[in-house]
Amino acid sequence: EDFEKVIARGKEGTYYIDDGNELEFFEIIDLVKPDVIFTGPRVGELVKKLHIPYVNGHGYHNGPYMGFEGFVNLARDMYNAVHNPLRHLAAVDIRDKSQTTPIIVRGAA
Repeated sequence: EDFEKVIARGKEGTYYIDDGNELEFFEIIDLVKPDVIFTGPRVGELVKKLHIPYVNGHGYHNGPYMGFEGFVNLARDMYNAVHNPLRHLAAVDIRDKSQTTPIIVRGAA
């Protein structure tokens, strides 16, 4: 009944996944091509492999996402996810000597 209520509120073109498996998540991610994903830890581990920034909505260690202060927390976490320098390094195979990817350390003189 709750799922039907959610679908009734959705707009045309919205995708709904109820307890999806890895293949379903990969298909939706390939179809939608999101800039950032707001999810739980299980899907977060999958999108890390695709080098897509994500925010763990179930991780309350950064504060709640409720109210004005919560929106500030969410904006900070989204910014940190998108601009995380480690996300770009994740695609680099450090065993491959032919790849030359400079490591930039911000804030260092």
